[in-house]
Amino acid sequence: MASSCTVTHPAEEEGHGIVRRGNVRAGVVVTSMVVAVSSCGTPAPTHTAPPTPSPTAASRPSAAAGPCASVTMTMAIAEVPAACAAVWAPYGVTKVPPANLTDATPAPPPVANGTKGAVSDTDAASWALASNRGSIWYRWSEANDQPKLLARIGRISLLPTPELQVLATDGTVSQPDCAIFPVKVAAFEVGADGVAFFSSLGQSIRGGVVFVGRFPGPCSITATTAGGQVQTIASYPTAGVTFFAGHLVDDPLLGKIWFTDGAGNCGQRGAPQAWCA
Repeated sequence: MASSCTVTHPAEEEGHGIVRRGNVRAGVVVTSMVVAVSSCGTPAPTHTAPPTPSPTAASRPSAAAGPCASVTMTMAIAEVPAACAAVWAPYGVTKVPPANLTDATPAPPPVANGTKGAVSDTDAASWALASNRGSIWYRWSEANDQPKLLARIGRISLLPTPELQVLATDGTVSQPDCAIFPVKVAAFEVGADGVAFFSSLGQSIRGGVVFVGRFPGPCSITATTAGGQVQTIASYPTAGVTFFAGHLVDDPLLGKIWFTDGAGNCGQRGAPQAWCA
């Protein structure tokens, strides 16, 4: 019989998704979803103008769709067609997802655009959808013990330590909708105060836009150890707000995702007031 335990995150770590989607990914947020580990030696954050998504990229099928079209469920990479295995091998996975995995990506709620014209409503909505798509990959990666794929969704340093510990010991993590898909979303320019905030957390960001997502509560994240024990590794009794800064990535296999390279929440010192209003 599986045993269980509960760990409740302290108030200063409220929010879902990477520290996310902490679950600040998403990641949503994200998201999802991640290579360099932030530290005191991390360079000061910088940000550039966010990329403009290509209209054709939104509808373009994944590069894996052809060779992996026959893969209708998660399978070991050794069991899929050779051409499919060839396109996924560079991603360091031991399993291959169903070809239609992201077809079920939920539409995000309408985005409250607080960028004051710096980003169009159309782009903000497109990027929010990309964040949800990244969260689909985030959930699949953790549910199938594929930590190397997480590095293509966001910075590994933003992932909660309990999740990384489970994956490092061949366990899996189950991310429910309440942990990765926000019910309210706003977009803001990062600005000087945002740069200072992420810098204070040792985070270096590339994009100039941050999403502020409200995630519902109560919400719990569970893990299954290699031995089959089920554990509650995070429990959020109430709704929470998470920030996830990042930039758009159009990955050949993952599609358009919001790569999360900065995350935080309203309980942390220096959080921009506009993001928490």
